[in-house]
Amino acid sequence: MNIPFVPADPSNYYAGRGGNSIKYIVMHYTANDGDTDEGNAHYFQGAGRRASAHYFVDKDSVTQSVRDNDAAWHCGGDLESSHHPLRGICMNRNSLGVEMCSDIVGGKYTITPQTVDRAVELVKYLMAKYGIDVDHVVRHYDVTGKLCVIGSDLKEHEIAALFHV
Repeated sequence: MNIPFVPADPSNYYAGRGGNSIKYIVMHYTANDGDTDEGNAHYFQGAGRRASAHYFVDKDSVTQSVRDNDAAWHCGGDLESSHHPLRGICMNRNSLGVEMCSDIVGGKYTITPQTVDRAVELVKYLMAKYGIDVDHVVRHYDVTGKLCVIGSDLKEHEIAALFHV
């Protein structure tokens, strides 16, 4: 895949992975209305955002913001519900963060089918590149309990179907 790189400010991620290999891909959605991958990447070029992701995906393209060999700040943070089965197992330093751009339709966050298709293409590429199985493609919700992706149209039972290779 040919993915443009728009570097996040170094204050928004860890340089390196602290000796950890990439074992997980964590799916997120931006919780914005009509944003783009390019716009998100440019936003994280600003210092002090206290968050980041490796990739941003919208309906027509993908932009990388943090190199795979660095650790984006995408799945840490406080616990937000009682659901967090991967807390302490899937971490920023052993995962890649993929943010899907969203829209608000009828008062609900929605990820367009085109964005989901583009995300599936990216994630399958990353799964093959790093030898990650579908059981290690997870939602942010599964790590911290944050209603991230769960509040969208991408539910847990769909992940295996979408990313099955």
